Amino acid sequence: MTDPTTPTDTVTLHVWRVRPRNVPAALMTSRVTARRLRRRRDVTFVKVLGTATDAFVPTAFTLQRWVAVICRRGSTDSVNWMDPVKEPWWERHVVEQASLTLRPLSSRGRWDGQEPFVVRRSEDGSWSGPVVALTRSTVRLRAARRFYRAVPPVADELRGMSGCRIAFGIGEAPVLRQGTISVWSSAEAMKAFAYRSPRHAAAVAATPEQNWYAEELFTRFALLDATGTIDGMAVA
Repeated sequence: MTDPTTPTDTVTLHVWRVRPRNVPAALMTSRVTARRLRRRRDVTFVKVLGTATDAFVPTAFTLQRWVAVICRRGSTDSVNWMDPVKEPWWERHVVEQASLTLRPLSSRGRWDGQEPFVVRRSEDGSWSGPVVALTRSTVRLRAARRFYRAVPPVADELRGMSGCRIAFGIGEAPVLRQGTISVWSSAEAMKAFAYRSPRHAAAVAATPEQNWYAEELFTRFALLDATGTIDGMAVA
């Protein structure tokens, strides 16, 4: 059992979809939101990102959907320790939204030189509920063409996985600085895709040789709580 006074890093994902007419304001508000959240004393890391479909390539971007990744430090004895951060502009203008409260189970790699998702203890094997996987990378320019050619077969495999509830792309820029978020029914379902899907396994095996990434990060989270829908699909 966790000591109630132990600091716990909790990650919140907010996913917002706006109307086409609100896209220009969303572009500007995404930057304002990130700056405002970084000023909060309990926020240790934040990104507000554009998204793409589950094709995961630059041409699959959508300007109507945005995601905020917010890492906060708190204590489990606080009544509000899992409460999501409220963002009034987004909540006024969304046509669809979801909020996911997560706890890091395992993480390797860096994001902008940081290790944002702190795993307080080894509990990966003890979590039996749904999980969320976040990948993020900076693709080397010279490797971009080869990398994006390898993506469609892997995306096709992912769509065929029964344990994957929801998946979509994320990006800090239209190309090169990109990633994925996927929600899985269990860690076992996620691992079946990661290690037993032929195209994905081949892409992972090719990574050291191809030297695709200047920086990469992979994090697995426990899905503690979820509300709302993404692309019409219930998250919970």
